[in-house]
Amino acid sequence: MKNVVFTLILLLLLVSCSNNYKEITLSKSDCQKNWALCSIFPNGKAKLYSSQDPIKVALLDSGVSSSLPIFKNSSITTYDSITNKPTTTDSLGHGTAIASIIMAPTNKHTVQGVSPKVKLFDVKVLNDKGGGDVNDVINGINWSIKQDVDIINLSFGFQKDDNRLKSAINKAIENDIIVIASAGNTLGLSTDYPARYQNVISISSINKKLKRDPLAAKGKIDFVAPGVQIPVITPKGELKTVNGTSFATAYVTGVVSNILSEHPEFEREDVLKVLKSTAKDLGKKGPDKEYGYGLIQYN
Repeated sequence: MKNVVFTLILLLLLVSCSNNYKEITLSKSDCQKNWALCSIFPNGKAKLYSSQDPIKVALLDSGVSSSLPIFKNSSITTYDSITNKPTTTDSLGHGTAIASIIMAPTNKHTVQGVSPKVKLFDVKVLNDKGGGDVNDVINGINWSIKQDVDIINLSFGFQKDDNRLKSAINKAIENDIIVIASAGNTLGLSTDYPARYQNVISISSINKKLKRDPLAAKGKIDFVAPGVQIPVITPKGELKTVNGTSFATAYVTGVVSNILSEHPEFEREDVLKVLKSTAKDLGKKGPDKEYGYGLIQYN
């Protein structure tokens, strides 16, 4: 019995030592500059966790300007799924903006990443005009699976279903990868794919008043996050304000990364339980087609 107790204590010590966090206090001024952070961390204190084995996030997007000074201490691995080359560029700026929400360190712009210690896999699947071919996305998903990532962020979507895309998504989930996708800016029409798939976490966007953005999709919505007047970093390292479900999705990926950093043993269902239990219910009582389970929050 003593051996059992000792083993349990040892395991608890190992778990407690496997992660730590940096606590950031958000002032009234911070909340004015970046309302999104203060809605995600409603107590005004952001606990940003890190673990011995960094959470691996695959960002399938337009590329990331990883040479920016703000990312100098970040871990970023690159792959161009379109050209099958190991380096990427981001002329569009979409991927860099998403990356800044997920992992930017504390900076003068108050564009604080939700989970700065993640290991980012920058997978370019969108061209310089923001267009994407399903084959390139599938290639990017398969590459991400080989890298053994924990999360795939898809801040874009397609209006038409594609069985090949669905198969790739299913393969990722079978490999214990959490897939998070934007519902789409469809003017209140139906959710895009792959967010519409049942096993993908679908994210819509809200504004400062915690109301659904009129541009955001309705239908298969799991959660909402801030997606209007969001401060991000451009490929030139400048500050820009953006709107869309793409950016709401990045906040959720950051929160999920934080949860996994705090609880490395968690699986997809464990993460979903936390998200559902901590979400702020909006709109109609209970899950609905505009807000899902509500606003993602993490204390």
